[in-house]
Amino acid sequence: MPSLLLWLLVALALTLALLVVALMPSWLIRWLLAPLFPPVLFHGPGDWRWIAITVDDGPSGHGSDALLDLLRDLRVPATLFLIGGHLNRAGPGFVARALADGHQIGHHMAEDSVSARLTPEQFREQLHSTAAALERAAAPQPLALHWFRPGGGWFHPAMLRTLQATGYRLALGSVFPWDTFHPPLAFLRWFVLRNAHPGAILVLHDRPDTIDATLATLRAVVPELRRRAYSFVTLDSLVRGR
Repeated sequence: MPSLLLWLLVALALTLALLVVALMPSWLIRWLLAPLFPPVLFHGPGDWRWIAITVDDGPSGHGSDALLDLLRDLRVPATLFLIGGHLNRAGPGFVARALADGHQIGHHMAEDSVSARLTPEQFREQLHSTAAALERAAAPQPLALHWFRPGGGWFHPAMLRTLQATGYRLALGSVFPWDTFHPPLAFLRWFVLRNAHPGAILVLHDRPDTIDATLATLRAVVPELRRRAYSFVTLDSLVRGR
């Protein structure tokens, strides 16, 4: 009986630990992962109540235009990590409009797959070809690409070396509300508000199956975060402190 009780207590402790990691991962990211991987941006300085909204995997189509409309209405700048192979889903002026509206464009590779599985040669080729596609899509707006987010979020030392040599910095995030798993809006709202912190990087997704939830989440959390004295900035402003 004592050994059974011990195993039950261990199982309970592990369950509670997993719940903490799943529901409040910003603590783990800020105090463990970020110090372990200093070349990777997980969050900005905690000196100001600033949050950077980032949106991955776009453009998705008409939902991406609705996203720009909403961000303009909310007066919120965002950093959009676009996939080169998805550029044809939006109108020809989407990237240029996003830049004109004050948003930042990040590099999210050519397709929605795990970038860490590519060979070094494949990675370099896709990095350069996607950058060229994004630059063409941005015309006539100038585009300076220096933020990179790998497909799937996984990275390795060789990837980091290539990015450093080509002028990119890898950016992940500290508030990921599991939106790709399609939880209810109430959970998304609770998660973002519970995990928000000064210097946070929020990760949402512009995909056909997630864009409606992304729009609803932003409508719900941005006014509340403003009431909590948070301001919204691009990744550049977050790391530069202005």
